[in-house]
Amino acid sequence: MKAITVLMVCLAAVALHPAFAQDTASELEAVKRVVEGTASLTNAEKLEELMALYADDAKVESRTAGGIISKAQLRENMKGFFARRAVNRVDVSSLKATLADPTHATVDGVLYVHTASGNRAGGGQQWKLEKRDGQWLIVESKYK
Repeated sequence: MKAITVLMVCLAAVALHPAFAQDTASELEAVKRVVEGTASLTNAEKLEELMALYADDAKVESRTAGGIISKAQLRENMKGFFARRAVNRVDVSSLKATLADPTHATVDGVLYVHTASGNRAGGGQQWKLEKRDGQWLIVESKYK
């Protein structure tokens, strides 16, 4: 009887593995979409939608501010950039997402900001996300 129970548990685990892999793949894609959303919403100058991608307690490394800033500071910075039309375009690429557990993810990639003055700034970037109330939110971003 014990052998049958062990066999049933093993078979159940094997049967569930593809579902877990599919869930993981869809979560990884969801996490990447959040990061990609930061670029597309910045490019569209949609401040409130952009800020909705960040947790209220998010910490963001900012070269223009010279350090780590809060979501409130990020909002003010982005509001100023949009008002001055200081950013022509933001690009993110080479995104690689990993899940630490069902509610924590990291995305490594490349971020470039193309300014209205013709400069391009950026490079390696890392975003840390948490799933809160069913939604992936950026809790930290920093340059690599």
